Amino acid sequence: MIEYRGVWKQFGDDSVLSGVDLTVKEGETLVLLGPSGTGKSVLLKHAIGLLTPDRGDVIVDGISIPRATPEELKRVRRRIGYVFQNAALFDSLTIARNLALALDTEGNERPLAAVRPEVAELLRRVNLDEDVLDRYPAELSGGMRKRVGVARAIASRPRYVLYDEPTTGLDPVNAETIDGLIVELAEELGVTSIVVTHDLESAFQVGDRVALLTEGRLRACGTPEEILASEDPVVQRFMHRRFGTAAAQ
Repeated sequence: MIEYRGVWKQFGDDSVLSGVDLTVKEGETLVLLGPSGTGKSVLLKHAIGLLTPDRGDVIVDGISIPRATPEELKRVRRRIGYVFQNAALFDSLTIARNLALALDTEGNERPLAAVRPEVAELLRRVNLDEDVLDRYPAELSGGMRKRVGVARAIASRPRYVLYDEPTTGLDPVNAETIDGLIVELAEELGVTSIVVTHDLESAFQVGDRVALLTEGRLRACGTPEEILASEDPVVQRFMHRRFGTAAAQ
């Protein structure tokens, strides 16, 4: 379980998060929606200790991330896969080596030939061919790098996966592949996920619950049906702009 307890975060004079309380239940997929710059990615990064709250706490499996010892933080991070917006691959390594590093969670590096079938299967799950393994990130399109980033995040069969805009820049077919993978991981492995996205179609396909952040605060949280039926004017305006009048009714 991931818990955000009164999380505040400010960068200079810009207040990004203003007392966010949110619990992500075991085994659920929670989707974070909201306008650009409202703190969605910032909130996500707090769960893995990439950012520290100015006030409040973030609890993962009973461990306070801001107060964790280096060993505790390392232990928690081993349970979490993170999909970065820009994939964040190692440019000097082949795709095979990028994925092999993700398999090496205990410091026991195996020869690349020994793990090649595993990393090839990871690529298959994100709709990429095995011949991509011997290429470098710079030789791939942005969408392909994004999918490799998803493959890397799930390589160690994590307990949690944090997705930061996983389908941005993908064509509809590959976006659907990633959506299907998110659902599959939840249903088959019980993975707990947070998905930050601007894609409402994707959000309502993969999310057990949907949370709307506006101006650094949690405006609404509920099932997709509850969000669509909300009478909150802010929620209605957001859904109307994204989905159109027919979907919002």
